[in-house]
Amino acid sequence: MEDGLEKEVVYENTYIQTPEEYGEGKKIRKGRVQQVVSELVKGKLDGVVYDPERSAQVAKELSDVVKEKVKGLGFDRYKLIVQVTVGQKVGQAMRIASRCLWDTNTDNCASDYYENETTYCVCMVFGLYLN
Repeated sequence: MEDGLEKEVVYENTYIQTPEEYGEGKKIRKGRVQQVVSELVKGKLDGVVYDPERSAQVAKELSDVVKEKVKGLGFDRYKLIVQVTVGQKVGQAMRIASRCLWDTNTDNCASDYYENETTYCVCMVFGLYLN
């Protein structure tokens, strides 16, 4: 740094197109993600009574925590999408579906369902590999 000018940093392309090229364990694994999701959902909602005014905030908090914990598993080159649905359980049937266009060799998803006497929660995590 001469004369107070900062040197420009230039990044080069790595040409790495798949998670396997980064090493063992870099491909997203459904089992590891599902275990984290299950623990977090149960810990957050165990014994909670449904409150319609607070359910949206609970879903947002839960999605943020899940996203941070899954990022901590080391899937650096993945875009993580977390969808949490929290609702009141009053004897109704519920079906949640999702569709994605992805590469089955690199992308994956995990989900967990939790319910107690008054509340149900569905949490889905999608991991999409970034080139």
